[in-house]
Amino acid sequence: MMDIKKFAVLIERQRGTILSKIKRLRREDPFSTEDRALIVEPGTDAAQLFGHEKTVVLENQLKRDLKEIEKALEKIKKGTYGICENCKERIDAKRLDAKPAAIYCLKCEKEIENGKKSKK
Repeated sequence: MMDIKKFAVLIERQRGTILSKIKRLRREDPFSTEDRALIVEPGTDAAQLFGHEKTVVLENQLKRDLKEIEKALEKIKKGTYGICENCKERIDAKRLDAKPAAIYCLKCEKEIENGKKSKK
């Protein structure tokens, strides 16, 4: 029998970590300061733009992870945690141990990543 409370705690912890990372990225984003327009030093904008683009990519990945975590928490509330969103089969316990917020079984995750099947 799966210990749902254990997974809920792990997933909530992951959620908090991701939210903290997003907050830190936004603070460190070179484009987050209002006085950026005052910079006149040549080359500075290019370096800041690179930093900003890197931040955007990292933040988007964290937001995708957060969305999956939110779905997993919702599934816990609904009583459907551990069931694949795609094929509706039970997600292997080893996969949930490795990735508690998993909403797809390993087979469907690979198919989705490879573009073979669309998410339902």
